[in-house]
Amino acid sequence: MSNAMRHGVVRSYPAFLGGTFASLLYLIISATGLGALLTASENLFMLLKVLGAVYLVYLGVTTIRKSITQPTKVSDGMGADTTPEFTRLFKKAFLLGASNPKDIIFFMAFLPQFIQSGQDLLPQIVIIVITWVVVDLMCKLLYGLLAKSVKPLLNTEKSLLLFDRSTGGLYILAGIAAALIVKQP
Repeated sequence: MSNAMRHGVVRSYPAFLGGTFASLLYLIISATGLGALLTASENLFMLLKVLGAVYLVYLGVTTIRKSITQPTKVSDGMGADTTPEFTRLFKKAFLLGASNPKDIIFFMAFLPQFIQSGQDLLPQIVIIVITWVVVDLMCKLLYGLLAKSVKPLLNTEKSLLLFDRSTGGLYILAGIAAALIVKQP
């Protein structure tokens, strides 16, 4: 949402793709059975979980520091402040999505609901993957449109600063919560 508010919905598509690609990666890992291996290995799962928590805290601290050193300027309301770099937006969204290894567990629970044992597995997985990508991208587009509708509420530098710091604080809280909830699934 913050990317859509800063750059506009259309220019934020690399972030949409990055988040969807991270989910797609976990979907494929789960579909190929590697998800079962990861959840069976307490140490490997815990390592992924801790790395994800550390990354969330890093994102939070970076967001807060950036709001102090490079305050966000109020735009002219035309929908996009700057043209973002594709790789930077994609990478940040991918790493954020990939920092949640619990998606593997979700997909391991999700996939069997749509697989019919008497039929070829590959075509079923392909249909699920395509459907998931379309639905996930549509959800991200809706988040972007929601951000666009909220943007007028953030029309002062003070409100943008509060938004950036709140976003950073939420990342930090999510990282701490992820680190404290350390039970093996």
